[in-house]
Order: sequence, then C-alpha cells, then structure tokens
Amino acid sequence: MVDPLKIKDRFMMAINLRVRILALAIAAVVLTMSSSQCVQFEAQTGNDGGRIPVRFIYRDPAAVSVCVAGSFNGWSGQSDCMRRDGDTWTVALMLSPGRYTYGFVVNGSSWRTDPEAVLSEDSGFGRLNSILIVE
Repeated sequence: MVDPLKIKDRFMMAINLRVRILALAIAAVVLTMSSSQCVQFEAQTGNDGGRIPVRFIYRDPAAVSVCVAGSFNGWSGQSDCMRRDGDTWTVALMLSPGRYTYGFVVNGSSWRTDPEAVLSEDSGFGRLNSILIVE
C-alpha cells in the first residue's frame, strides 16, 4: 500500500528543489548584470606583478566630485578620484587579487555604497561598505 504522507513529502521536496534551483539561477543573472555595471574588469595586457585593471563606475548627475575609497588605498577619500563623463564617473585602478571593501566619497564628504554591488557589509562605524573580490 502506498503511504500518502510519503508521496506528499516527496512532492514537497521536489518543489523545494526546483525553487532553490530557480533562486540560484536568478541570483546568477542578477550578479552578472550588477557586477558588469559599476565595477568592470578590463583585459590584461602584459605582466604587472599579478595586478588586474579594475574600472569603478558611479552614476550621479548632481555630484561635483566623486572619489573611491577602500581597503586597497588606505581608505583615502582623495587619492583615487574619478573622472566625469556626463552623469557617469569612472576611475581605473590596478588591484592585486583579493577581497576589498570600498565606497564612494561624493562631494568630499558624503559616503555612498556602490548601488550596483552585490555584496556589502557593516563597516562597524554605522555605514555599509561595498565588497569587491578580484580574482
């Protein structure tokens, strides 16, 4: 005799598995779309000690200045300032493989996380930092 509870349990497990697979597929698409918009890895040319060119992109039509500050530059809000092209600000940096936290300093004082970053963490100072993993 077939146990209806076992059938129900198997049915629910199959649905849960399909939902998990769908969620992973959606997350992969979002990750691909988001990471290509504000942080771009450029084609490598030559040997630069294993460092990789990374372009940071930030969009803000009202900004007067934008710099990127993070664990890769000692959290300097002035050393890696971005160039403006219309509403878009960009800067290219050479980074070694690793995990970095960063944010944008807008108009010299406003801290902004990367709106397109998939990963972020609490800074411990009451704000969020975006996370970048360079491989």
